[in-house]
Amino acid sequence: MRDRFHAGPLLAGRLERGFAVAGALALLAMAAVAFLDVAFRSINRPVTGAYELTAVLVALTVFAALPGVTRRDEHVRAGMLGMLAQRHPALGATMRWLRRLLLVVLFAYLAVTLWKMGQTFQRAGDLAPFIDLPLAWVAWFGAASSVVSALCALFSLRGTGAELA
Repeated sequence: MRDRFHAGPLLAGRLERGFAVAGALALLAMAAVAFLDVAFRSINRPVTGAYELTAVLVALTVFAALPGVTRRDEHVRAGMLGMLAQRHPALGATMRWLRRLLLVVLFAYLAVTLWKMGQTFQRAGDLAPFIDLPLAWVAWFGAASSVVSALCALFSLRGTGAELA
């Protein structure tokens, strides 16, 4: 029974680390594209599609970082009700669970929307204009990231988060 209870957080952690590796690779590729573009511009040979490729890599980096930020409960939020929650611990606990529920619903909506967008891109054969890179997989990566982020919201490592006063 205890193993089943720990399976969710363990799975969330492993998936989050996988997305972190993907994000690191996307960031490394983005740095390489920027370096090569600048270097080749000095000899009047810019990298074709560097802007588009960078835009795709930025999207991948953001989507890849989302599960980790969610798992560590590091989303930025305004703590307008923070003082009230400090005075009433039960209200604070309720607000934390309500926040988790809201994140799960938001990520589920985002996953469905991105999945449908990916299907639309695939049916239309949408490609990045200069580099002929299919775009559907980027939307599907975002959908997968949103599903993992929803799972991470359920098993976040901290319950309180970093609030702005």
